[in-house]
Amino acid sequence: MVILIVDCGSTYSPRPESFINIKASILFLVSLLVGVGPVACSGGGGGGTVTPTPPTSSGYFPYQQGWLGADGAYSIPLGAGQSLWIFADTFIGPPSATSRTEATGFIHNSIAISTCSGTSCTFQYYWPGMGTSNPGPVFTASGADWFWPMDGFVYNGTLYLALMQMYSTGGDGAFGFAYAGSQLVSISNYTASPSQWSITYQRLNTGGSAVPGISIVANQGPNGNPNPADPQGATYAYFFTGVGSTPYLALLRIPLTQLNSLARPGNTSWQYLNTGGAWETWQDTATTLPSDNAIVINPGATEMTVRYHASTNQWIAVYPVGLDNQAHYSLSSSLTSGWGPLESLYSYPEMQPGNANYTPNVFCYAAKEHVEFETAGQLFFTYACNSTMTSDITNNMNLYHPVVVTQTQPSK
Repeated sequence: MVILIVDCGSTYSPRPESFINIKASILFLVSLLVGVGPVACSGGGGGGTVTPTPPTSSGYFPYQQGWLGADGAYSIPLGAGQSLWIFADTFIGPPSATSRTEATGFIHNSIAISTCSGTSCTFQYYWPGMGTSNPGPVFTASGADWFWPMDGFVYNGTLYLALMQMYSTGGDGAFGFAYAGSQLVSISNYTASPSQWSITYQRLNTGGSAVPGISIVANQGPNGNPNPADPQGATYAYFFTGVGSTPYLALLRIPLTQLNSLARPGNTSWQYLNTGGAWETWQDTATTLPSDNAIVINPGATEMTVRYHASTNQWIAVYPVGLDNQAHYSLSSSLTSGWGPLESLYSYPEMQPGNANYTPNVFCYAAKEHVEFETAGQLFFTYACNSTMTSDITNNMNLYHPVVVTQTQPSK
C-alpha cells in the first residue's frame, strides 16, 4: 500500500493512483497519467517497443502557455488531424514558465487541442483565467466538489464527455476524498474557441457504487454496430461502468437519440447487460446495478479505454491494474463478452532501477489507447507516473505528464 502525503501547500493536492486503486476497493475511484522514460523496455505482448524521448523534445505535451504537467489524459478525435485532450489535476504557472518550481496554481482539470500532421503535432492548452491571478478548471461543480475526466466522443455535431464528481471528506492524506457521482457534459459548439464553449451538465449517477463512463463506445464495431447480436445495437452509446467494492466493469447503454436528455433520475431508457447476455432496464432511481449485472471485464480500472480495430475485427482494452509496474491489455471479438485474460502490455521504465527517472517512490498508472494516432498494425497509448515524494514531481519534469508509447498491435 502506497499513500501520498502532500506537503507543498494548499495549491497542490495531487490525486495518487494509490488513493485511487487502494480506495477503489471502497469507492472504485480513479487513476491518472504522465511520465517519460528514455530507456527502451519491451512489453509483454505487443512486439517491438519504441520508447519516446521526453515530450519537451519529442513534440508531445510541451511545457508552454503555463501548462506544467497533468494526469488523467483521455483523447477524443475531432477530425482534420485534431484531437481534444482532457487532463485531470494540472500544474499551472505564468505563460513563460517551463518548470514546476515556477508553478503558481493547481487546478482539477484542463484541456489541450492537438493538431497533427504525420508525427509532428502542435498543442494549444486552455483553462479559464490562463495567465491571470484567478485561474480555474474547464469543468466545474457546485460547492466544494470538483471533476476529473473520463471518456468522451462526438456524435451528431456535439461533443460528449463523462466526468467523475469528487469531494473532500476532510480526512488526511490519500484517503481524504470521496466519490459524489458522475455526470455527462455536452458541448454543441465544441468547434469554437474553448473560451466560448456552452457546456451543459447531466447527472449519470450518484455515489460510488456504479460509475458510468470509464470508457464509452459509440458508432464503433462491425459496420458501426458495437453489439451486432442486436440489429438495433448501432443506435446506442455503451458506457463501461465501474462497480462497487469489487472493481470490475459492467456495461450500460442508452439510445443515441437521448444523449441530451439522459439524466438520472428521470430517464427510464437506461439498460444494463445481465449475466445471460440480455439487456434489461436499469431503474431510473437506482444508484447501484442489479445483482445479475454481467461482469464484462475483470479486473477493471477507473481510467482505461476500450476501442475497436477493424483490421483485426477485435476490441482492445488498455488499462492499469493497481500499482504494479506494467500496463495491461485484454482482447475480445465481442464488446459484450468473451474478453480474454489480462496480458502484459508494457513495463514502465520509470519503475525500473537504473532508469534516469527511477526512485523508490515513483509509481506509474493510467494506461489508455489513442486510436486516432495509430498507423496500420500499431498501438499508440499513454500512461502516467507520479511519486510519493513531492520533490520528485517538483524537480523532475520527466514525471507527471503524459508519456507516449507505440508498439505492435496485439492480436489473438
